[in-house]
Amino acid sequence: MKTITKTTAIIASLFALAGCASTGGVGVDATTAIGTANNVGMAVFQTAVDQTCRVQLTNNTVWRTASIAMTDQQKITLQDNVCGCVSQNAVKNVNIVDLATAATNPTARTQIVTQAVANTLQTCVVQALS
Repeated sequence: MKTITKTTAIIASLFALAGCASTGGVGVDATTAIGTANNVGMAVFQTAVDQTCRVQLTNNTVWRTASIAMTDQQKITLQDNVCGCVSQNAVKNVNIVDLATAATNPTARTQIVTQAVANTLQTCVVQALS
């Protein structure tokens, strides 16, 4: 029962966000509203992923070892590449319900984002360094 209530609240929040974000006015259909809400949720999620990635990256053993001989500009460029990769790929590890939850619940967002980053960071570091 608690899960159904929570899911209903999330869906209602998505529709409310979609209504606020829509610019089409009268005639906006449910598909457009859901698409807009999804875009808002995705933007929130990707911003949180990027921030978390940068923190986790500085604590990553492979990154710390590889970045010893780099200039500050090289580190920034590589960090942008790695966290860009993580932002693109982390979304693949999250379902729509988790994405909606992450958009509306800061505590859940932290957990969902941390797990999504953890699932993709190592792969992106290795890819960027090769």
